[in-house]
Amino acid sequence: MKTKPNARTNEKPIQHTGKIPLFEERESPRWLRRLFWATAAAIIIALPLMSLNAGISGDEFVNYEHAEYVYDYFANGDTACMHGVKRDNKEPTHLEYYGQSFDNLTYCINRWFHCENPFEVRHFLNALNGALLILVIGLFLVKSCGYRAGLLGLLLMFLSPRLIGHSFNNPKDIPFALGYAFTVYQIMLLVKELPKTSFKRLAFVALGIALANSVRIGGLLLIPYLFLFCGSWYFFSNPEKKGWKSGDYWKKACVLAGKLLLVSAAGFFLSLALWPYALRNPIRHPLESLQMMEHFATNLRQIFEGGNIMSTDAPWYYLPKYMLMSIPGAVLIGLAAFFLLIKRLWKRINPQILFITFFAFFFPVFYIIYKHSNVYGGWRHVLFTYPLIVAAAGMGWEGMYDLLKKPAAKIAAYVVTGLLLLFPLVHIVKNHPHEYVYYNGFAGGLDKCYGYYETDYYQHSTRAATLWLDHYLKTNNKLDPNRKIIIASNDNNALTYYLRKDTGTHYQPRYLRYYERGNKDWDYAIIVNSYICAYQLQQGFWPPKNTLHTIDVDGKPICAILERRDKSDYEAYLLTQRLSDPNASNEEKVDAVRQAIANYRHALQEDPNNESAILGVMNMYQAIGRLDSALYFADRLVQVCPSENFLSTAANIYLDAMQRTNNQQYLNRVFDLKKQIITSNPRSASNYYELAMFYARIGNPYEGQNIMQKCVEKNKGSFSAHYYAALYAAQIGRTQEAVERLEKCRKKFPSHKEECEELLGQIQNNR
Repeated sequence: MKTKPNARTNEKPIQHTGKIPLFEERESPRWLRRLFWATAAAIIIALPLMSLNAGISGDEFVNYEHAEYVYDYFANGDTACMHGVKRDNKEPTHLEYYGQSFDNLTYCINRWFHCENPFEVRHFLNALNGALLILVIGLFLVKSCGYRAGLLGLLLMFLSPRLIGHSFNNPKDIPFALGYAFTVYQIMLLVKELPKTSFKRLAFVALGIALANSVRIGGLLLIPYLFLFCGSWYFFSNPEKKGWKSGDYWKKACVLAGKLLLVSAAGFFLSLALWPYALRNPIRHPLESLQMMEHFATNLRQIFEGGNIMSTDAPWYYLPKYMLMSIPGAVLIGLAAFFLLIKRLWKRINPQILFITFFAFFFPVFYIIYKHSNVYGGWRHVLFTYPLIVAAAGMGWEGMYDLLKKPAAKIAAYVVTGLLLLFPLVHIVKNHPHEYVYYNGFAGGLDKCYGYYETDYYQHSTRAATLWLDHYLKTNNKLDPNRKIIIASNDNNALTYYLRKDTGTHYQPRYLRYYERGNKDWDYAIIVNSYICAYQLQQGFWPPKNTLHTIDVDGKPICAILERRDKSDYEAYLLTQRLSDPNASNEEKVDAVRQAIANYRHALQEDPNNESAILGVMNMYQAIGRLDSALYFADRLVQVCPSENFLSTAANIYLDAMQRTNNQQYLNRVFDLKKQIITSNPRSASNYYELAMFYARIGNPYEGQNIMQKCVEKNKGSFSAHYYAALYAAQIGRTQEAVERLEKCRKKFPSHKEECEELLGQIQNNR
C-alpha cells in the first residue's frame, strides 16, 4: 500500500507492503505526544537537580586530576598526561588510554568560571548527559513504535535505579552511553531514510561516533555497526536488491560505502581532538587503547555469590547474572516479551530496527564474555547497552498491548505496568541519592543480596556520612578549639573534599584501611562497606561495636561512622614498633611486648571482634613463644573474619608451630585453612597452586596435581587456572605436561601469549 508524508514531522514513512500497518504508522493522539514531551522536559530538569546531593564516585578524583594534566598539555605543553599516573604516589591510572572529553570539558568550565564546588558542577552536567540519554531512547521508540512506547521508554529509563545512580557521578559510562545510544539512534534513522542520505543525518552519525569514542575507545565499535546496519538494508531490504547483477547496483553500493567511510573517518578523527595520547599517534595509540580495554589491567576485589573474589577470577556469567538481578522487573518482563513475540513484532516493527536494537545490546555483552574481559563493579562497564535493552523492552510491552483488543484488558495491562514501575520508584524516593544500590524483586531485593553481592562499590555514601558527622560534632559541642579532630576514612579523597572548609580549624582528614584501623590514630572514622569481607556482612560482624551511625539503603548499612572510645589498640601498635628499634635494649623490648599484650587485651574487652587487636596480640604471643595463646587468637581471627589474608596469616602461625614442635596436628590445621581459602574463593588459581605446592613439599606431589586439575575443571575459562596448572607441573618435574598445557594456554588466551612464552623459555632453559 502507498503511504503519505506525515505533515507534522515532514517525514515520509517507511514503505510497507504488508496488510498489517507498522506501529510507527499509527496516529498518536495529541495528548499523548504532549505528555511525552512534558515527561521528557521534567526528566531533563529533575535529574540534574537530583544530582546536587549525590556523593563523589570512586573514579572521579583520578579522572579530574588527569583532566588537569590534559589542560596543562594544551596550555603549556606539559606531557604528564602521556604517562597516566597519580600525582601523589605515581600509581598507574591507565587514563592516557581514554579520551576523557567529558572530564576535560568539565575541568575547563570549573577552571574558567572559578567554580567553588567543582564536583557538584560535574554531577549536574553528568546528570544532564543521563537525562539526554533517556530522551534519546524515548525518541528511538517513538520512531520505531510510536509515542506510547516512547513514553514508556522514558519511564523505564528514569525508573532504573542503577542507571539513575550512575547518571549522577559516573563520568565514563554515562557520557559514553549517551554517545553510543545517540549514534545507534541516528544510524536507525539513516537506515529508515535509505537510499536517501542527507547531509544532516550523516553529520549526526559522525558526531555520535565522535562523542562516544572521545570518552572510551569502544566507540570504534560504532563504525562497523554503521556498515553492518546500512549494508544489511542495502543487500536485504533494498527495493533494488533483485538487480544485483547490474553495474548500477554495485555502483550505488560503492557510493554508499564511500559516504559511510567518510562519516567514519570524520567521527574518528574528531574524537581525538581532546585526547593527547591519541593525537601523538592517531593510529597506533588508539589500537593500543583498544587492546588494553579488552583486558584491563586493574584487578579489584569484589563480592560475588557470597565470596570475595578478584575481578580477573569472575566467572563468564558474572555480567548477565548481575544484570538479571538488578534490572527492574518491568524491563525484564518487556525484554522477555520482545523475544517471545518476535514473530509478531517482525510484522509490526520495521525488521531492520528490530535487528539494530537486538544487535546493539546483545553483541557487546556477548563479545566481553567471549573475550574473558576484566569487568567489575556490577555491570557498569556495559551500561551503554542498557538503553537499547530498554528499547527492546519497550517494543515488547508495545507488542503485549497490541495483543489485547478489549479496552478493559488494555487498562489492566497499563495498571500492571504501573505497579511494576512502582517498585523501583519507591526505591528511588526512599534511598536517594544512593539509588544505584539496587536489586530487583526477582533477586529478593537488597535484603537477600546483602553480603552476597556488591552494594556501595563506588563509595557514594561518603558524602552523606561526612555531612552527618559534621552536623553531629557541631550540634553536640564536640569541637575542641585547641585540637583538631582526626577523621579517617577508606574514602579519604571525598572526605577531604567535603571537609575542605573546616580542615584548617576543626578537622584533620586521614586515610584508613578498615582492617588496619587499630594501627592508626583517629577519633572518628567513616567506613564505606566496599572491600569488607563478605562473611562479616552476612554474619553481622560489620558494622563494628563502636558504630555511632550508619547510612542505610533499604535498612542495610552501606557506610558506618565509628567513634573511637578507646585507643588501647593504637597504643599497643606504637609499642610494637620498639621491637624494630636497633637502639632499644632487650629489657625494653620485653617490656614493650608485655605492655602491648596488655593494651591489645584491653582493646578486645572493648570490642572482642576487633580484627587488628586480635592480629596484634597473636603476633606478640608468637614472638615470645606462647604458641597456645598465639594459636588461640589465630583461630579467633578466622572466626571473626575468614578472609584470604587472615586465613593465610593463621595458616602461617600453625606452620610455624608445627616446625617448632613437629606436631602433625598443626600441619593438618594448615591444610584445613588452605582448603578453606579455596572454598571461600574457588576461582583464585594462586590459592590452589599454594596448596598444591604444600603437598609437593611434604612428598605428595600427586595430591597437588589432583588439586590443580580441580582448579582447571572449575575455572575452564580462566587463564590463571591453566597457567598455574602448567607452573605446578613444571615445579614437580612433569616438563612435557607443563609444555603441553602452556601451548594450549597460549592458543586459548592469545592476550596472555607473552606470559606463556616467558614460562616456556624458563622451562626449556632448565631442561
